[in-house]
This record gives sequence, structure tokens and C-alpha cells, in this order.
Amino acid sequence: MEVIEVEGLTKHFGEGDARVEVLRGIDLAIGSGELVAIMGPSGSGKSTLLSMLGGIDVPTTGRVLVEGTDLDSLTDDQRTLMRRKRIGFVFQAFNLLPTLNAMENVSLPLELDGVPAAEAARRAESALEQVEMLKRRNHIPGKLSGGEQQRVAIARALAIEPALLLADEPTGNLDSRQSERVSDLLLRLVEEHGHTIVMVTHDANVAKIAHRIVYLRDGRVESDTRQEPVSIGGSKDNEAS
Repeated sequence: MEVIEVEGLTKHFGEGDARVEVLRGIDLAIGSGELVAIMGPSGSGKSTLLSMLGGIDVPTTGRVLVEGTDLDSLTDDQRTLMRRKRIGFVFQAFNLLPTLNAMENVSLPLELDGVPAAEAARRAESALEQVEMLKRRNHIPGKLSGGEQQRVAIARALAIEPALLLADEPTGNLDSRQSERVSDLLLRLVEEHGHTIVMVTHDANVAKIAHRIVYLRDGRVESDTRQEPVSIGGSKDNEAS
């Protein structure tokens, strides 16, 4: 099953002499259970493409389909609902609430979305277990290392039980050891739990964990290469804070 289908995707900003073409005709299909790395030089359109896949922005022309639904056919409210229910986001900055512990950071968005507290707690525990952070569920972000904070942020994205997880430079704020561990976690989430992940990264070492590397240049797909993913961290243990 194709989780994402992108057809003739273009995006430009401005008009006339000020017009900037960011995406210039992207065709892409991503199947369930794939981990895809999007790479390319600065200005190649990586983050813009990711925002289109997540329904944060809409194309100038072309289509983005998530689970067969054309995001451009939805109203703003419907796209917001799609993001809340079917698309999880992980960013370079962890964006955790500093006064809440890990469990509360993961469960709060569910409760705000109307999920009963008991169900939100169950889903938060399940997500924290997937990222190997259940034992530290009572720790506030200030008592966690950067890698552990990113694990909690990933758990928060997983707790909605998304069809698709989008990660924008998820290791960008981490040192090399933590980066490797978070990268290997993402690979395990795909291979052991069947998640579908698309991540933007500039780090060729991190990209080794992907099943595919989609390389953008000047708003176009220059290459789309399949590879055998490689674990780069070699450890499933949580790092010490």
C-alpha cells in the first residue's frame, strides 16, 4: 500500500521578478513500512517538500495523497484534522513542555484532542515503551539528555498512532553518539513496529539507516536510490543524561 503519492508537485513563492520556484515537478511514491531519507543541498526544497507531505502547506500545482486522500481537496480544518489523526511530526527542536514530565508531554496532546485520560495514558505508555523511555516517564525534560528528549518527542508523535511519521533533521541538535542512537531507534520503529517514516537529513551517516535516499537538487528529484539499511549506533540502551 502506498502511504504517500506525489504527482507533478510544484511550489513557488512570489510573483513576477520576485517569483521563486522551490519545487519543480516532484513525483514520488512511498509505501507502508518504508524509511525514506530526503537529502540535498541547502535550498533544494527538502523542508518545503516535507511540509507538503504533512499538509502544512499546499502545492502550487500537482497533488499529494496520504492514504489515497488528496490533501489539496481538503479544507483547512480537514487538513488540520488529518495532521492530528494520521501524521506525526518530529522536529530538530524537541518542543517539549519543560514543566511536564515525559508521560505528561506525550499524553497531553491526546487529551487536548478529546481522547479520554485513561486511553491517552495507555497510548502514551505504549509509545514511550516503543522508544525505550518508559522507565523515565516521570522525568521532566531538564532531567533528560538531548537524545532522551528527542525520544520523548518521537513518542509524542507516535501516540496518535499515525499512518506517517515526518521527521525534519531529527538528529540535528544531538551529538554524534546520541544521533546514532536516535537514528537506530527510527530504523527499529520501521522494522519492528511497521511505521512509515520520511526524514529530512543533511547527515550522510544518518541516511545509512534508510531504505531509500531521495536526493533533491534545485527542486527536482535528482536520484531515488534503494539501499539495505544499516544500524549505525550498535546499542539499544538509553544514554545517560
